[in-house]
Amino acid sequence: MAQPSPPRLTAAQRRARRDRVDRLARDVGFVGHVEYRHVYSQTGGAQYGRGSTASEDLLAVYAEAFDRDADPEDFSLEAIVAHERGHQLLARQPRIARRVAGHISPASEEVLASLLGAMICSGEADRDALIAKATVELLEHGETIEVATRLLQDLWDLMEALL
Repeated sequence: MAQPSPPRLTAAQRRARRDRVDRLARDVGFVGHVEYRHVYSQTGGAQYGRGSTASEDLLAVYAEAFDRDADPEDFSLEAIVAHERGHQLLARQPRIARRVAGHISPASEEVLASLLGAMICSGEADRDALIAKATVELLEHGETIEVATRLLQDLWDLMEALL
């Protein structure tokens, strides 16, 4: 069943959303274009698009990111943006990109993006949510909780050393 369109916003509400997304993206170090699109994307709320250069990268944030942010049981807008910045770090941070480019699966990229997002989040709840997201991803791919926990700690230490 098709998802309904997001509720209408005034021009001022759209500007406020765009400004908030832009501020959050800059706060976590995103380089490139930042857009707010008032549509439902069915992507979880945001997408990172790699450009020819970092300044041409794109962070698109969609209406469902704000819906999720409004739900205290779901990801905050800050966590969503930090996760997408994690994707940019995987692609653009030289010490990390050299090690992962072409060598990891899409599932592994999601784990690492969440982990990097957790590392750059300012809020403890957002860090915890992103670590939980990475843990669930590993559990869904057959790891035990013990192995997932150990693996995430090892990856955290590695990413911290590379940043």
